[in-house]
Amino acid sequence: MPSIKDASTVKAIAQEFVDNGRNAELALKAVGYTDNYAEHRSKCVLSNVVVKQAIASIDAKNSEKNEWTVERSQQLLLESRAHAVGLRQPSAEISAVIAINRLYGMDKDAGISGKDVPKPITASDLALLRSMARAITDRELAQPVLDVASVAGEAQTEPEAIDRGKDEQ
Repeated sequence: MPSIKDASTVKAIAQEFVDNGRNAELALKAVGYTDNYAEHRSKCVLSNVVVKQAIASIDAKNSEKNEWTVERSQQLLLESRAHAVGLRQPSAEISAVIAINRLYGMDKDAGISGKDVPKPITASDLALLRSMARAITDRELAQPVLDVASVAGEAQTEPEAIDRGKDEQ
């Protein structure tokens, strides 16, 4: 098995990682690591400072060769945004702003994965929320303290509140 302490191994991992579309597991396998090691340790190997530096060095060389940088991408997106403003296309303007945010990792989905992804509201959740909202608005506004637990219980025990909502639609 190759050694991460060997400079040629680090360079080979970095080059393979950049060439294969940034798949860490495939990069480790191509360099000579076992399938099991590549599958379970790929993130650890890529978090190694020396490997990160080697990848950054290759990226810098590639961007110089292609004359494509983050700044160039941002400039094109800003030009696209200005064009959208000129055409009075707010959706295109917003798309350009979102793309700039994504360029710097500031979009709404940054850092969300797996268990952190919010679950969608179901029809039964929506019905419960509507009935709770109606129960709250039906109460007198002068009430000093709103007991949310009783409102939730009231909302669940009042099917006519749900039926009333269907009639209004």
